[in-house]
Amino acid sequence: MNIRKFLYILIVGGLFVSCGAPKVLVSNKDNAKTATSQGNYSQAVDAWKLYFDKTPIEEVSGADFAEAAKTAFKAGDSNLSLSWFDQARYKNYADAEMYITLAEIFKEKKNISKELNTLEYITENFNESSSQIDGRLFDVYVEIDSPGKALEVWNRLDKTTKNETSKLNTYFLVQKELKDTVVCDSVSLVLLEKAPDNIDALEWNAEKYYWKGENRYQREMAKYNKKKTTRNYKTLLKELDKATADFKRSLKYFNKLWEIEPGKKYASYFANIYARFGDEKRSKSYQKYLK
Repeated sequence: MNIRKFLYILIVGGLFVSCGAPKVLVSNKDNAKTATSQGNYSQAVDAWKLYFDKTPIEEVSGADFAEAAKTAFKAGDSNLSLSWFDQARYKNYADAEMYITLAEIFKEKKNISKELNTLEYITENFNESSSQIDGRLFDVYVEIDSPGKALEVWNRLDKTTKNETSKLNTYFLVQKELKDTVVCDSVSLVLLEKAPDNIDALEWNAEKYYWKGENRYQREMAKYNKKKTTRNYKTLLKELDKATADFKRSLKYFNKLWEIEPGKKYASYFANIYARFGDEKRSKSYQKYLK
């Protein structure tokens, strides 16, 4: 073989190798996308790894890292997903789905501060106001005891989300913390229509009517004891009838609570109500739970 022929073979061989390499790289990326579209996320992750291993970092786009990160999360590898998302952000890439996935990862890892920051970033930068995002943002604000911000988000929620029992219950607790008794009264009744055994709503109404009756009883007895006249006695009897009605309404809710959790928690209410009714036997039957 002469020198010219040898050089020709080397040059042609080199060209073949250099032209073949990009096809392999493109193939790995295409394989990743194909596997993802078919729901084979673990296979897709392996293809993305091959693509990143064989491609110079400066030639990989932020969009590729973000797409791979989303796939890794679907494959159940949140740590790898975070790593690739970091690469995407380093390359100044961002999209709404990327940050929605990040929020899910931080939720999974119970890192509420990073989850909150991510959710706020989504709403501030992508005009994303979906029920899923706002619903979770509402829950997070409640969890970190920020009722004012929680109510701001509540006003953005759609009717379907607001009518979910869990969301409505959380909204009730926010209003309870803010001491809005009017809203709590109405929301508690809606909750009981949806979930008759809802403890928060049952307790609200049970205690509401108990204290309405007890305060009336104490107030009217004090008035009568201050000035015992026939006229005041007749007024006392009428007011005590109203107090009795309140106690009976209270019992309707306390009886359901007792079925759920009999014992010391509610016993004092029963003992006092039956004492007001003059039923000492039943009153004492509940007092034994207080010892």
